[in-house]
Amino acid sequence: MKLSKEVLFQLEDDEDLQAAIKRIQDEFLDLYSLYQKMGSTWIKEELLHKAYELHVLDSSFTFHI
Repeated sequence: MKLSKEVLFQLEDDEDLQAAIKRIQDEFLDLYSLYQKMGSTWIKEELLHKAYELHVLDSSFTFHI
């Protein structure tokens, strides 16, 4: 699978980093819940993209579907 979206973050300090992680975690959890309910391919792709964004910001984050 090839992700066509680009990921760009501009973070000024640790507070910005933590806020970005929290925001993306919330988006990830919303998508995960939706994916469990619907199982759509496009939702799965969005979910994997959010997981990638989280991993970019926090290398300890992993996700396998």
